[in-house]
Amino acid sequence: MVIMNKFIQFINRKKELEFLENQIKKPASFVVLYGRRRVGKSELIKQFIKNKKAIYLHSTQEVEKELIGSFSVEIAEHFKDSALKVNPFSQFRQIAEYLKEKDVSDLILVIDEFPYLVDANKAIPSILQKYWDTHFSSAGFHMILCGSSIGAMETEVLGRKSPLYGRRTGQWKVDPLPFAEFVKFFPKVEFEKLVEFYSITGGIPLYILEFDGSQTVYENAKTAIATRGSLLYQETDIILKEELREPKTYFSILKEISAGKNTLNELSNALGVERTSLTRYLNTLEELDLIELIKPITSEEKSRNTIYFLKDNYFKFWFRFIYPFSKDLDSFIFDGFERNFKENFNSYIGKQFEIVCMETLKLANQINSTNVGKWWGAYRDTETNVRKIAEIDLVSINEKTKEILFAECKWQKKVNARQILAELKEKAKFVQWNNEERIEHYIIFARSFKQIIKEPDLTLFELKDIEKLIMKDF
Repeated sequence: MVIMNKFIQFINRKKELEFLENQIKKPASFVVLYGRRRVGKSELIKQFIKNKKAIYLHSTQEVEKELIGSFSVEIAEHFKDSALKVNPFSQFRQIAEYLKEKDVSDLILVIDEFPYLVDANKAIPSILQKYWDTHFSSAGFHMILCGSSIGAMETEVLGRKSPLYGRRTGQWKVDPLPFAEFVKFFPKVEFEKLVEFYSITGGIPLYILEFDGSQTVYENAKTAIATRGSLLYQETDIILKEELREPKTYFSILKEISAGKNTLNELSNALGVERTSLTRYLNTLEELDLIELIKPITSEEKSRNTIYFLKDNYFKFWFRFIYPFSKDLDSFIFDGFERNFKENFNSYIGKQFEIVCMETLKLANQINSTNVGKWWGAYRDTETNVRKIAEIDLVSINEKTKEILFAECKWQKKVNARQILAELKEKAKFVQWNNEERIEHYIIFARSFKQIIKEPDLTLFELKDIEKLIMKDF
């Protein structure tokens, strides 16, 4: 029952539901919905079609005859066709022909995990294209094709070479939930604990649902992820094997990025793979939302000053805290995992806290801009003549007003705001952007401050202030 309540909260994706509602207001619609596994696409669709005239077909990794047989049962149920239940179809073309003879006005047909259906019969996109063009598009019919394999969806449905290219009336990539939505899963949990939880689960509903608000973050991590047999124990391997043809290669790339090999050169040298070949793998991992390519916010679009990071919080946590102790955990030995967790988890949260701070910065929107990113750059120390790198956690820019905002994020208590501000102002000098006429602002985020100071163009955000802004609509 608790899980059901949580799912109801998760399903409340206002933008996604509004998009789907607008689509079915059209005379006919052909919608493509896609996104990484576990992000909640199926639950979103089920919520949308509730109390609507709809048929939901879920594809699995079976041969066409078995798949179409199970589809036939759902279709027969909808049309109350007892004969079809007894004599199911064996080919997808038969389903299309059957629907052609029915009144399908205002009917929503959902085919979930569509790439599996295409795997069973490569001709299915062509069949769909034919029936859409000749009948369904003029019959008030609504179709939703959904898939987790982003690459396959883009190839089989969205790509120029697909027979279905140009037929869609709308498409939506379902993203992980932002922190402001994540907190709704745990309405009675203290805010600091929510940040700890989010640093492990991110915005993936399946992962969130495995966490218990009454337990500590360590207890949850141990029970839900570190314990052999738990749902999330082998999730990394499962995702890579389901999505990719060369899971071992992709695993190695993710492992090296997790270990701090963040540039193309570093990855190429660590893996012994040519840069040109490596780029293809990295692009695929980007499409799956497992990694992200970041460049300084002030860089030119074609700048090569780029860094790769793991994007998914679960993957970050798994490689940092589970993988190094996998042999022990296989034998239910938790000593190493527990020691590493207690020694390093707090510093690990620091980077994930930046995600929460970025959301807060966008919500606060102090310079009327949601253009937020990171910044880093090289400079030469005037005293030692040594080349160094300066980094600023978050920078926001408003091109029109020439305003720039610099922010630092500290997952610490009793932070010395005056010291951090002085360091931040010093680093800001190296940021080359409208240097002569820009207006500078500063923000420092922290769990708490040693002293609340007041300076021109400075804002301090303690955890309680972030909570107030994130939870303002609750």
